[in-house]
Amino acid sequence: MFKSLLVLLVCFLSACQQQEKVEDKLIQKQYFIFGTIIEVLVWHHDETLVNQAFSEVEKALNGMHSQWHAWKAGRLNEINKAMRAGKSFAITDEEAKFINTTKQLSKQSQGNFNPAIGELIHLWGFHTDNYPIATPPPRGAEINDFLAHLPTMQDITISKNQISSNNQRIWLDYGGVAKGYAIDKAINILKKHGIENAIVNAGGDLRSIGSKGDKNWHVAIRKPNSEDILAVITVQGDESVFTSGNYERYKEFNGKRYAHIIDPKTGKGVDQIVSATIVAKNGTKADAAATAMIVAGKSNWHKIAKTMQLDQVLLIDADGNCFASEKIMPRLEKIEMVCEVLK
Repeated sequence: MFKSLLVLLVCFLSACQQQEKVEDKLIQKQYFIFGTIIEVLVWHHDETLVNQAFSEVEKALNGMHSQWHAWKAGRLNEINKAMRAGKSFAITDEEAKFINTTKQLSKQSQGNFNPAIGELIHLWGFHTDNYPIATPPPRGAEINDFLAHLPTMQDITISKNQISSNNQRIWLDYGGVAKGYAIDKAINILKKHGIENAIVNAGGDLRSIGSKGDKNWHVAIRKPNSEDILAVITVQGDESVFTSGNYERYKEFNGKRYAHIIDPKTGKGVDQIVSATIVAKNGTKADAAATAMIVAGKSNWHKIAKTMQLDQVLLIDADGNCFASEKIMPRLEKIEMVCEVLK
């Protein structure tokens, strides 16, 4: 009799435990930073834990907005002022790590990604939140004067957390990589809280970890100058998908449009490649690489992809032609364009 009751009790407790098991669900939060809505989606059962992670993400992203803004008052503005005055400036471990990372990415891109040209971007009038811009382009003499003293990331020295530059025309502008860095930071915070399944999305640029239950995350790539979908990519585990385009932000004067992505070699906006999509391990690299591919142009993008160790690239040129690396093609779902594939 006692054994029968024990068996019944064990079965009852087991049934209760099964009923009390909490299923994972989608929990999401939105933030506004760098002029973009950043959406964080987490697939998890513990909403309290997720909200704690969200609070830390919000604090970190808000701090980044004032820390790395290219032209408004903040930490980066202080760093730039010191370097342009020929002085050294004390930076934190995190700042040193990030700036060194961008130095390395710039070198790998052979200068096609060059965050040191903030003065040139300012000269073109792109240090603004108000688009489109209708002011005249800079004079050729102004551009040539800047190019004669063209600053690069290799002009920066960091020693014992003191940053300085031997080129006083340097002006760090991280607009081409800020979203990627913010997304990486958010993902790292989520991981620290034990969250294994999430996606952080900033206007279609994103990084994912894990999956949404038994389903993968899917990313839609827009056609340039259109709301239509060019293709869909299924994201696999921990990876980033970033698209950069030169068609949404621009200066227009006397009927001519000038792209906001500037080639450091010419001092002028690029016009060959209008859209570049990159799949890479982290957002910082994918964001920087997307800019580098657009600047490199049709004749050089494949070479720069190799030096940056990228094997998944999709480009659209100004004539609507598609170019792609061999490895990205099998991942493109619902694509209607025929792409020229380069190995």
